[in-house]
Amino acid sequence: MILALLLLLAPENPDEILALEVAIENALRAVDASVVTIETVGGVRPADLPGSPGEKMTVPARPRDEKDAPKEGEPKEEEEPAPEGRTPRFGDEFKKMLALPGFQKAEGPTTGVILSADGYVVTSAWNFESNPTVVTVTTADGKTTAAKLLGIDRAAGLALLKIERGGLPPATFLDPQDVAVGAWAFAVGRALDRLADVKYGIISAKNRIEGNALQTDAATSPSNYGGPLVDLEGRVYGIIVPLGAGGEAANPNWYDSGIGFVAPIPDPQALIRRLGKEGVELEAAFLGVTTDQDRPGPGALITDIVPETAAAKAGLRKGDLVLAVDGAPVPHAFGLRFEIGRRRADDTVKLKVSREGKEIEIEVALDKRPRAQEATEKIPVPLPGPDGRPEEPKENR
Repeated sequence: MILALLLLLAPENPDEILALEVAIENALRAVDASVVTIETVGGVRPADLPGSPGEKMTVPARPRDEKDAPKEGEPKEEEEPAPEGRTPRFGDEFKKMLALPGFQKAEGPTTGVILSADGYVVTSAWNFESNPTVVTVTTADGKTTAAKLLGIDRAAGLALLKIERGGLPPATFLDPQDVAVGAWAFAVGRALDRLADVKYGIISAKNRIEGNALQTDAATSPSNYGGPLVDLEGRVYGIIVPLGAGGEAANPNWYDSGIGFVAPIPDPQALIRRLGKEGVELEAAFLGVTTDQDRPGPGALITDIVPETAAAKAGLRKGDLVLAVDGAPVPHAFGLRFEIGRRRADDTVKLKVSREGKEIEIEVALDKRPRAQEATEKIPVPLPGPDGRPEEPKENR
């Protein structure tokens, strides 16, 4: 990896190559002791597809070549029940069985980062969707300790663990405000064979996933989910997490596009305070307004209020212009989106609003963002436009 990076940069002066190699090795050495292996045992991954473990399964009919395909009007071959005591091996029915509620799936090791000397460890929430019964943390010195899962921040994709150990070496975290786009970045994992693996890239964007994440082109995968993305001085930009476009968990295959996301932790102690109680779950915040995204600003113009949401309960109205959130100016509709996206359900925010030429302040207790199915029930479907096709939906927050 280091050789490839050196060839890419290719300084003319050999001394510069040597200096860069030394800098990279020092950076990795600085963070190495703070990177841990996390393993989980047991648990089940919930599934939403219909069916139950006791349901009789069927196997698809015998595969047929195209020349054997039924001709028009000829009845299709019926599916036959699976033989008693046997499991179907192929086809959609087998896939359905794998997704039945309670079906146990294997979990592999992943990576975490030490937050504090007294045993708090942060990692990706991705590896805890199955509610494992046993969690262990193995530190760089090879010692394995049972861990307790405390809180999860689902919007940022982070999970907080606690092990009963002292004198641990915490990582040093960067404030996202100090991160520059284009800076070198190294994704570090300690999962496969419990050896640190390193992938290099750059910080390719900031304020992604509604302001909750940095973007990198360093290769990310389940082996380094929960691990650190570090700079040339060994400081941690944030924790590697798989996130979807709306902040929900993403399928790992989504990362085949060559980008990864990193959740910054500007204040590790603040994260410990918020997630440090067992059973805490933070969800993405939801205001419940539709805004005019074509309006240049300043402010975000509310074009509609979603019924029975935080906005409706707080008394926001169609036509209100949101100028600030907790004193932070809102430059445009996307600015409001980012300010709400950085917060969590049950947070309270103060909105400065211009209404009929007067500025007022409205306090809002934010809702939990609806899941996909709930959103279709709660958020109105756009009506057809003048050309008969549905109008482009405006962003709901």
